[in-house]
Amino acid sequence: MKIGFIGAGKVGVSLGKYFKDGGLKIVGYYSRNKSSASIAAEFIGVDSMEIEELVNLSDVVFITVNDDQISKVWEFIKKLNIEGKVFLHTSGSLTSDAIYAPGVYSYSLHPMFPFSDKFTTYKSLGSAVFSLEGSRERVDELKAMIESLGNKVFQIEKDKKPLYHLSNVMVSNLVLSLIEKGVSYLEGCGVDRDVAKEALLPLIKLNIDNISKKSFEDSLTGPIERGDIGTVEKHLKIIPDADIPLYKALSLNLVEMAERKNGKERYYELDEYLRRQQ
Repeated sequence: MKIGFIGAGKVGVSLGKYFKDGGLKIVGYYSRNKSSASIAAEFIGVDSMEIEELVNLSDVVFITVNDDQISKVWEFIKKLNIEGKVFLHTSGSLTSDAIYAPGVYSYSLHPMFPFSDKFTTYKSLGSAVFSLEGSRERVDELKAMIESLGNKVFQIEKDKKPLYHLSNVMVSNLVLSLIEKGVSYLEGCGVDRDVAKEALLPLIKLNIDNISKKSFEDSLTGPIERGDIGTVEKHLKIIPDADIPLYKALSLNLVEMAERKNGKERYYELDEYLRRQQ
């Protein structure tokens, strides 16, 4: 299948380079920013072209623009000769309905991966897992295309897309926010911010390493797992008021994990204490 890309940002360039290096046929790039399209095309070794030409030459078209631009791009594409073609967007939150039209095959293909750099992220995409949602007719063909690169793919239903996106945000963006909170607390001890981040990184990395090898419950350590109410009380005396609901919610989830690991009776008092906090 001949693949074209509309959008030459981090996602479009990274996927295009990864696909081409993996043996897939990339036709070229279109972008409203002609310079971006040219740079992407030169980097990958294909052509930059107008949108009409790209759609005409492609069997599969990836729309890799910002979420708020997808509908605008699609309104223009719908006016072209698109019968029988495959269209995919890479939004984690929007469904395939965003690019639906009679006579075409529409999909949402989302790489569960942080695209931090336009020209280097492709090197790490071999570890990415993709989610796929959309028309049933050619879903197996697209799934096989991604799996041919060595990546895993799973399918989700349209109505589960918001929950799916929440899962991604929870373990990426919100984890960054949580880590920044921890760094700020260490700064409150008089530790330089960069030193604080460096000091906490081994804890972060070890947790990730642990859950990659064993269950969440078996990776659990700390005062909640020990049922240490005294330590939790000390935390709640010094934590900023605005952070108490966050501490409480996360701690109660840890209590549930600890109960599954060690038995519910051991954590009754701690559970009650946390639920009384405001």
